[in-house]
Amino acid sequence: MRTLTSLALCLVVSLPGFAEVIWSEPRDFYVDPPHGWTFVEDPTPEHFVMTDSGRKIILEIFSQDKGEQTELTAKAADLKARLKAQGDEQEFSWNDRPAWLADLTYNIQIASGPLKVHGWALVADDGDGWVSALAYTPADNYDKAQDVLMSALNSLALGSEGRREPGPLSTFFQGTAAQPRLDKKDLTGLPTAFALTYDLDRDEAVQATMERETRLLTAQIGPQVSNQQLIAPGWTRFYRQIYRDMFSSLAPLAAYWKTQVSQKRITKDELPQKVLSWLQGFTYDRKGGLTDLSTPWQTLKTQAGDCDSRSLVYLALMEHLGMGGILMVSAPYSHGMAALDLPGQGARFPYENKGWLVAELTDQVNLGMIAGDKADPNQWIGVDLWGKP
Repeated sequence: MRTLTSLALCLVVSLPGFAEVIWSEPRDFYVDPPHGWTFVEDPTPEHFVMTDSGRKIILEIFSQDKGEQTELTAKAADLKARLKAQGDEQEFSWNDRPAWLADLTYNIQIASGPLKVHGWALVADDGDGWVSALAYTPADNYDKAQDVLMSALNSLALGSEGRREPGPLSTFFQGTAAQPRLDKKDLTGLPTAFALTYDLDRDEAVQATMERETRLLTAQIGPQVSNQQLIAPGWTRFYRQIYRDMFSSLAPLAAYWKTQVSQKRITKDELPQKVLSWLQGFTYDRKGGLTDLSTPWQTLKTQAGDCDSRSLVYLALMEHLGMGGILMVSAPYSHGMAALDLPGQGARFPYENKGWLVAELTDQVNLGMIAGDKADPNQWIGVDLWGKP
């Protein structure tokens, strides 16, 4: 059986960098590492080891059957003992199963001798097995690498349903409150009265993800912001991380719209336009600060937000309602829109061998309509918000 951290930081194989979600089909876990990362060695279904382009940060994922070790506490203690690690640790619930997270310092062996490393360790119950993960870097690089370490580890998902729920770190930080802090808002402009209740700890977790991913994206794209081909992979991953953390929080609002259909106030075919028109009625607002993006709760509570904030809410609602879509973003136009996989008349954006019906969120226009000065498809990037493994 392989031992975690058995590979030295310096032993990096020259494999192509990746920018897509990676799936271990036999073990059914997913990881969405930052753009440009590479495998340290050829992966196996049970064992992924990845590193950043600077070869200072490692993400290692190891999946195995439970066998006789069926208790999380014992599994985590065994990992910590094998690493001879010191640090804080805590159990929590992730995807409705037990998990363990720790901030650890320990030594690994490299060619020049022992190297002190610092990072995160995760052990998660995956039903019939355990998934363990380590995200670490040389101890003197830990503070500088914190955003990358957290982003890489938080991209881990267990199973296809796990991809629709927040990552392990987002879930951990959301769940540290003694009891949920809830806020409630009567939403206006809807066909019937509806009060949305939202978990403020969830909102803070989404905000933290937005800020972290903005820092990483800004550091990555630098002066290349006008070159869409160069920035597309970074932008795509940026929105994927945010969308994953926010997606399930919009299920209650989607359920409201389903009720409108079941009670025959509107038809299912009318849903895309009805929801679109409602969000178009929000006030245009860029909140400023590190990121202009508003969280779903900020957008819905104030009924205000910019183009991509509202587009992400719209796409999540549509997906909960059974209608797939993509995000469209454009650096030349400084704009974002949604696009749906639906029949109908209007402008379509070509992406992945399909024409997607555009949905403008900041003007009161029908589905399929786009301003003439923003209609060149070559000026847009299509973003698959889940990514294809």
